[in-house]
Amino acid sequence: MFNKGFTTNFNITYSAMMWLLVAQLVVMAPLLFYLPIWIFPVLLFSAGWRMRVMQGHQEQPQKILKTIIAGVGIAGLFFSGMPMVSLDMMASLLMLGFAYKALEVVEKRDALVVILTGFLLIGVLFIYSQSMLVALYGAFALMILTGALIALQHDGAIQIDNSHKSTRALLNRIIPNLKLSTLMLLLCLPLMLMFFIVVPRFAPLWSVALSGGGHAKTGISDSMTPGDIANLSQSDGLAFTVKFMGERPQQNELYWRGIVMQHFDGKTWTQSSESFEPETIKRKLRTDVQAIRNRLVKKGYGREYEIIYEKTAQPWLFALTPVVNIKGDALYGSDYTLMARADLLEPKMLSLTSYPDAIRDEYLDEKTRQRSLQLPKGGNPQTRNLVKRLLLQSSTKMDYITRVMSRFKQQNYYYTLRPGLLGDFNTIDEFLINNKKGFCAHYAGSFVFMMREAGIPARVVTGYQGGKWNEQGQFLSVHQYDAHAWTEVWLKGKGWVRFDPTAMVAPSRIEKNLELAVGPEGGFLENKIFSMKKYSWLNKLQSKMDSAQYAWRRFVLGYDRNSQSAFLKRVFGELSLQKIAMIVSGFFIGIIMLWSLLLGLGRKPQREAEEHQLYRKFCQHLEKYGVNKKLSQSPTEFSQYAASQLPSLAKDIEVFTQYYSQLCYNPSPAETTSEKNSITVLRDLLNKIKKGKFSESSGSF
Repeated sequence: MFNKGFTTNFNITYSAMMWLLVAQLVVMAPLLFYLPIWIFPVLLFSAGWRMRVMQGHQEQPQKILKTIIAGVGIAGLFFSGMPMVSLDMMASLLMLGFAYKALEVVEKRDALVVILTGFLLIGVLFIYSQSMLVALYGAFALMILTGALIALQHDGAIQIDNSHKSTRALLNRIIPNLKLSTLMLLLCLPLMLMFFIVVPRFAPLWSVALSGGGHAKTGISDSMTPGDIANLSQSDGLAFTVKFMGERPQQNELYWRGIVMQHFDGKTWTQSSESFEPETIKRKLRTDVQAIRNRLVKKGYGREYEIIYEKTAQPWLFALTPVVNIKGDALYGSDYTLMARADLLEPKMLSLTSYPDAIRDEYLDEKTRQRSLQLPKGGNPQTRNLVKRLLLQSSTKMDYITRVMSRFKQQNYYYTLRPGLLGDFNTIDEFLINNKKGFCAHYAGSFVFMMREAGIPARVVTGYQGGKWNEQGQFLSVHQYDAHAWTEVWLKGKGWVRFDPTAMVAPSRIEKNLELAVGPEGGFLENKIFSMKKYSWLNKLQSKMDSAQYAWRRFVLGYDRNSQSAFLKRVFGELSLQKIAMIVSGFFIGIIMLWSLLLGLGRKPQREAEEHQLYRKFCQHLEKYGVNKKLSQSPTEFSQYAASQLPSLAKDIEVFTQYYSQLCYNPSPAETTSEKNSITVLRDLLNKIKKGKFSESSGSF
């Protein structure tokens, strides 16, 4: 019905297959960071087999072989350790089918399935990451996929010709297809912006579990063993960004409080004596803002700031403490922590107000006091004896605390990212008395031990300290290497007071940053050879990239329901159903007018060139003799075919085609005739065809 009598070749060509292979490689590459990497060789195997089939070096695989190969792939996914009902498993199955499809791409419809699946996989990529670089890569992948779709549908791509195998021929097809695909995507841009700005944000109707390597937990853990934070400090990953509404605090005031460690088993600090899942811990800690405010005595002035957390697959949030106001979706913990309702699987933005100078828990309840004095029975005898000696020398609790802090400064303690192993027993003695080399976790843990042994309530706190100020974007970037551990000691009338023994050993860590603190030993990001943050001459470029990424996080990913409502009200005033309908209609009318302008729909159609008119009539008249031109045939191929079918007309057909090809593909005047004369020759030859008068000699070209 749609072919109108023409014979159509539905087989995919060599050049179109090359386009398809490149598109598959581009789409799959970033997903391999989150899904099983062995799927990539499956694609190469499938595509390589198909290419050999097209070149005549291999047979098309039989159904039994394809079934075996598919079964092996599915078995590989089954034994990969992913939960059966999860996004990772579904995405891996989709990508495996995407790779295997290359094995049986024969016709255009097979290639269309691959391309449409590729569009879907680009959407899957954004589930795993929404960074600006991923968005740019996604746009590039869309351009390649659209180019492959154009190559598949273009007449020249359908033509089977060995010349397509040459590099030059392929390059001649690549650039026009890329230009056209880019233009098509740019034309879609206004429509995309309209949907982004106007379409309401709805909560998802359903969800599935996110698991696997692509969602491994990152950032600070809910337990602390000496060495854990030192390992984390070798990561240059971004933890969160902060924009202050007023004056920026001093560097030594930037303690981003996260998790409170109350229990010590002799080696590891944890939140509780029992091992609970994060959801259980959240349920036990959860409280309301009014309960928090009732336990505070406000002092100083509030700090208002906006913070964007990166995904960590954990619920713990970090902030200047205590937080008294939250704009966004988060929970308060009874120990002044902040928690997300669900694990952070995407960036999260909150607006917070904190009072860092406020008194927390001026009066301590007995249950909290007992938890803050807990120590294992026995062990670390040298440290316990040291505590007794220092207590005898101290007149007050504050005097004792000062002596302990001064000891870190006066003794030969060393701040290092390479502290060495402490063993499984008497770890406090090993560090405090013998080794004296440690990172922040060593100093914080030993300090709390000494406080509790002296009967002073204390606890370990983990989070981040400091951050890097971006002058260009006016925001603070806090990275994983800013991870830190410090302590809180409860004092009567003062509540919980922060003490950081690390500041006594390495003040530059608190006043400046980790890089300066460990500079002499050269341990900063020593395992990150290609990290831009290691090289000062890249600071300006890094700053610009961070500014762009922050803007992306803030204005694109942070464009939620509240931001959308505020923006539309700011631009259009109070909204009503009638006004929204008018806004959407206006957008559509503007987009249609823009498309009409860019595509030239308002211009008069260009008149068909006379040589094309004559050639079209030439083909129509040959149809009267039963010679039909196929869509896949070039003028030269059709000329050869027509001459073989009509030997008596062969000379006229050949000359007509030669003159037509000269005018189309080499419009400069011929050696013996002008372009005008060429048109005249075509017209004369066509008249002979119309009259049915074909000479054996119509002249030579």
